[in-house]
Amino acid sequence: MLCGTTIHPMDAKGRVSLPAKHRRALPEELVVIKSPHSDFPSLRVYSEAEYDAWIIRMTEAKSMAADDAELDLLISDLHAQVVEVKVDPAGRILIPAHLRQEAALTKSVAVRGAGDHVELWDPQILESYKATRATVNVFSSSR
Repeated sequence: MLCGTTIHPMDAKGRVSLPAKHRRALPEELVVIKSPHSDFPSLRVYSEAEYDAWIIRMTEAKSMAADDAELDLLISDLHAQVVEVKVDPAGRILIPAHLRQEAALTKSVAVRGAGDHVELWDPQILESYKATRATVNVFSSSR
């Protein structure tokens, strides 16, 4: 399981280190995709197997509410934006410029484990996201 959050510098070429515990849990070849949550831009990093499993879950969830044409377009759009990356010998991945721009990544990157994938956030955007989530108490016993 991928968990925890750490801040890492991103170099001028757009390379960011993955924490050692994440590198041990992930294969060398990964896929990077823009998060579907546009209010708080970030990137998602999956193993190919976990990306495929995520697509299957999305397909199953969306198939209940969407017609086949809409679902096909959604899946096609997701596949079209996938970028394949490799972990280099120093434990870094290269984030392409267009994805860095989409996620507002500049000098520092919050690397956040999210169970089956890793999220890459601008640290300030992540703090804003967490502040909005703090108003929702999922552990509240009141119903």
